[in-house]
Amino acid sequence: MRTVIRVCRSCRRYSMRLKCPECGSDTRHPAPPRYSPEDRYGEYRRKSIIEEYGENGKHSDL
Repeated sequence: MRTVIRVCRSCRRYSMRLKCPECGSDTRHPAPPRYSPEDRYGEYRRKSIIEEYGENGKHSDL
């Protein structure tokens, strides 16, 4: 059985639970997904980033 470590979105504490034991918010995987040249969902992911952050994406302040 494989265990997956997760990180809290708000307090940045690590846990293996879906909810943070400290603050109760959702946790997520700390590493980004692997890159694949055959990215089937890349178009949808890029559209969602533009919808969420605008035309300049996540790095508009650089």
